Amino acid sequence: MSLTTILNDVGDIIFPPQCPACTALLNFPQIRGFCPSCREQIRFINGGICPICGIPFRASPAENHICGNCLENMPFYTKARAVADFETIITDAIHNFKYKRNIYLGRVLGSFMADFSFPDFAVPEYSLFIPVPLHVKRLRERGFNQSLLLAEELAKKHKLPVNFSLLKRHKFTLTQTGLNKKEREKNISGAFAVTDAKNLSGKSIILVDDVYTTGATINECARVLLEAGAQKVAVLTLARVLQYSAPM
Repeated sequence: MSLTTILNDVGDIIFPPQCPACTALLNFPQIRGFCPSCREQIRFINGGICPICGIPFRASPAENHICGNCLENMPFYTKARAVADFETIITDAIHNFKYKRNIYLGRVLGSFMADFSFPDFAVPEYSLFIPVPLHVKRLRERGFNQSLLLAEELAKKHKLPVNFSLLKRHKFTLTQTGLNKKEREKNISGAFAVTDAKNLSGKSIILVDDVYTTGATINECARVLLEAGAQKVAVLTLARVLQYSAPM
């Protein structure tokens, strides 16, 4: 057992971890994450999904099949997967993490994300994680990149490197909140650039973000990475906005 593990265990005894949703104390040695009551309220994404964008087919008994959106407009990424629907428990946790600057909560959510078994997604097939970048102005306002914190927890679990400098957001854009898909695509177009194509060439990339809303941002990131020489790009997000979810 490593010294870090011992110190973490001792810390959990002295300062028991809390549920990120209801703040109930979690009994040691319970794994960090949501308490059983809150976990039951999370709508995990599993069952029949689109093998490309990962949208679930809640009302359909059919197995995996390509959804209509992907058939009409094939995305640049090969596949996208999310842990859960962006609603209730998950929504509140992400908002507290991002907008109340709760870094500890971000680490908990990242660990929660890393422990999830994404359907038909083999992480070892990829070369590195790249978090969706923030523009420097937004980064200064928030103080941290939430996608980077999630990517770091995924990297710890899967033993893959994280590179937060290969992809930069060099164009400041208006917030995507309240925009429809077409408006989001126009707003985000040309916002990203690769800084070092040599270190990207031939690599298989996993983009990491907190929420998949319409897919406009991650698709633009994937397009830029592929044009710069990446072999393939996949996407992992903590949550996904579905038809019955409130937009972010």
